[in-house]
Amino acid sequence: MAAMVVHGVQSGDSKPSSPPASPPPAQARHATPRRGQGQAHKAAAAAAAAKASLHLTMLSAAHGGGVHHDHRGDYHPDQRYGNGGEEARQQQHWWRAPRDQLTHHPRGRRAHRSGPLEWTAAVVFTVLAVVVLVAAVAVLVVVLLLQPRAPYLAIRSARLDDLVYDQQGALEAALSLGVAAENGNARSGATFSDFELRLVFHRVVIAILRADPFDVPPKGSLPLGYVVRSSGIPLDSSGMAAMEAALADGVVPFTVSGQASTRWKVGGLVPFKYWTRLRCDLRFFWPNGTAVDLSCSSKPKSKSS
Repeated sequence: MAAMVVHGVQSGDSKPSSPPASPPPAQARHATPRRGQGQAHKAAAAAAAAKASLHLTMLSAAHGGGVHHDHRGDYHPDQRYGNGGEEARQQQHWWRAPRDQLTHHPRGRRAHRSGPLEWTAAVVFTVLAVVVLVAAVAVLVVVLLLQPRAPYLAIRSARLDDLVYDQQGALEAALSLGVAAENGNARSGATFSDFELRLVFHRVVIAILRADPFDVPPKGSLPLGYVVRSSGIPLDSSGMAAMEAALADGVVPFTVSGQASTRWKVGGLVPFKYWTRLRCDLRFFWPNGTAVDLSCSSKPKSKSS
């Protein structure tokens, strides 16, 4: 009877009398794979987090320690959050640049950029500076090299014609002076203006010599003759003592000083203006009135002379 019952159940001829107490085997076998898939997802998340942490660590080493990330990335998600790992999968790693590599951007794009106007102004001012510098150097070279050729004044002759001095300190004198205006330029004439010379004895002006503007041809000279007569020139105590000492020595000193403005063209092209100044001492034998070692000129002295 037992064998028949078993056979009847296998063949399906009879139905069981009561419902089964446990779930079908197929459903039990289906639940087991779902639990395994959850564990697989956890393991994959943990591996991804570990891989991201390793990648950031390698990036930090490549940049010399300049990469900084959240310290939570160094831990395995299962160590901090258990086997769930949900928060570890949502964890984000932040890259921060080192302080020495931070770039401070300007407020505007044009803060450190030069536009066409700025470049044009810079070029113009540079050209002007170069032109001014070249002109200054050229003028300096002209003055240094061509100054010996500048027009000048010279006293070619001098004579003390008469001299009267009384005990009250009054001086009367008559002098003859031969002044010459010289132009050493071979290509350009020279113009003299504002000509004035003063004849002085012991800081007392005896006479003032003037002339109207005049021209001197290239490589030329223009003589200017003056006859000076002065009378009743009072001398102070020091002047009286100087005159008495000069008459005792037989040599009477006078001083002549003055200047003139000259204009000419350097090389025949570039106009040039120059003040020539004259100052020298004139010494005369007395009573014959001849000059002693006459050498008086405003010509600039060259280094070779």
